[in-house]
Amino acid sequence: MSKLIAISTGLKDVEMAPGNIPCVVINNDFVKACNNFGNNAVIFGPHENSELVDISKFDAIVISGGGDINPATYGEDKIEKTIRVSDYRDSTELAMLKSAEENNVKTLAICRGHQLLNIYKGGSLYQDLKDNGFTQIDHEKPFKDARSHVHDVNIETNSKLYTIIQENEIKVNSIHHQAINKLGHELKITAKSPDGVIEGIELTNDWDALGVQWHPENMLEDPVSIKLFEWLNS
Repeated sequence: MSKLIAISTGLKDVEMAPGNIPCVVINNDFVKACNNFGNNAVIFGPHENSELVDISKFDAIVISGGGDINPATYGEDKIEKTIRVSDYRDSTELAMLKSAEENNVKTLAICRGHQLLNIYKGGSLYQDLKDNGFTQIDHEKPFKDARSHVHDVNIETNSKLYTIIQENEIKVNSIHHQAINKLGHELKITAKSPDGVIEGIELTNDWDALGVQWHPENMLEDPVSIKLFEWLNS
């Protein structure tokens, strides 16, 4: 029997028959990443009633990338460089993570999702990497570089991430200007880039969940991406 995988996303204004209206939008490669393994994807947009979110019937979830997270969620004021904030998306995905942990639903958190997983467990973010001295690598490489290897990542051998990928050094794409600062509770760091940015985290309790700072969905033919989505879909 095929599995059911929920993939979170945000809203984007799209020209439709009724006019320019907010639509639930996501990269279709996420759907392919589930279909490739015979599974079904369900797109999970922002909810206004996030307190009712229940993902216990899903076999796995993906918390996907997107705009910045409201720094109020980790006790900070928003700086000018923190943009595209969506409180409904934040509250919905935090509720998804809570439900996933309570029901031990397998979770892959990507980029923004990786950062939100850390916030969910009590951690914080650097609101802008360059403002905080991370200038050795340009981590913010969208558009033509989004499907290219931008920098190296070093993976800790003693981690679930290493068990999945089976490599200590990989190359990844990179589309972010924020990153994990203070690590949350019950989390451990599984990967870093050469400049010290946290690129991977995973839970130390029984919840089968991990986060990666890069975008495997944008490079579905890459061996690392294949291994990550094989784990998610298994």
